[in-house]
Amino acid sequence: MENNEAAIRLVAKPKIAHRLVELGASVTKRLEELNLPNLVANEDTVKGLKTLRADLNKELETYEEQRKFVKSGVLDPYMEFETLYKSEIAEKYKTAIDALKDKIAQVETRIKTEKRDRVKAYFGELCTAEKLDFLQFENVGLDINLSTSEKTYKDKCNEFVSKTLDDLALIATSDYQAETLAEYKNTLNISHAITTVRTRKEQEKIEAERIRQAEITRRVKEVIASGMIYDDFGKVYVYNDEIFIIEKTLQESTKEDFTRKLVECQEKIREAKAAEKPAEQAEISFQAPTAAQEAVSAPTVRKTTEDMVTASFKVTGTMAQLRALGQYMRENGITYQNI
Repeated sequence: MENNEAAIRLVAKPKIAHRLVELGASVTKRLEELNLPNLVANEDTVKGLKTLRADLNKELETYEEQRKFVKSGVLDPYMEFETLYKSEIAEKYKTAIDALKDKIAQVETRIKTEKRDRVKAYFGELCTAEKLDFLQFENVGLDINLSTSEKTYKDKCNEFVSKTLDDLALIATSDYQAETLAEYKNTLNISHAITTVRTRKEQEKIEAERIRQAEITRRVKEVIASGMIYDDFGKVYVYNDEIFIIEKTLQESTKEDFTRKLVECQEKIREAKAAEKPAEQAEISFQAPTAAQEAVSAPTVRKTTEDMVTASFKVTGTMAQLRALGQYMRENGITYQNI
């Protein structure tokens, strides 16, 4: 390498002759004499203002031409020097440096690739041993470089696999193991998986209940439209002692079972109406108690000032008996609650 300490030097600093301070004072005086802030601008004076503006532009252009000439005289020699410098010095060095950079990068890339392959193989062995076939090496998020030791990367793989096993153990105790595991495999975020599945299940329950209630409402409308009325004592929709649908059937039966029961009742109602006489049809709501009803009827109890007592019991009987019992309790002011 040649001695380059004096290979490039400035022979003489550019010297510019000027009277800018003196000229600046002259410009200031001229502009002050024009008294521009107090000039009146209207239709009569606008022509004179334009002439004055043109004069000032010409004066400025004269100075600008002189400045640009000086600038060109100073810069042109440098631009010629810089062009020659780049072609003869800078570009040659840059080409050599880039060539060395590429060779170094090839070596470093090979070293990093081999290190990455060994760490990846180690991670694969861990996953195989623990039966974690859904994990990918990229999930660990390792940035393989030259300075970090291979042992450090393997330790991080161990930590990742250990954390995954802990997450799976937690999922095994969850209420929705399959769904949570499927969600976890997508994100490998245990808190997100649990929260997402729990929220989804809560929303499904709410929607399922909404659908169930809508179906019950639809069934009630169909039952009432068929001519049956609700008896709260027996929790039953009843047309007569032989034709009725228990409320529980509306709430819990499948669509097929409910439809079959409803069609059966509707057919019986049509047959009952066809067999009834016009007079009997008019008095259907005021039928005399049947034999079964008479069997369970009791004298009307007079209201007293005695203390009220509570007794809980379960009643089993025919529909006629239950309706008669309910009527008896309502007529005598006995409070009851379905259980």
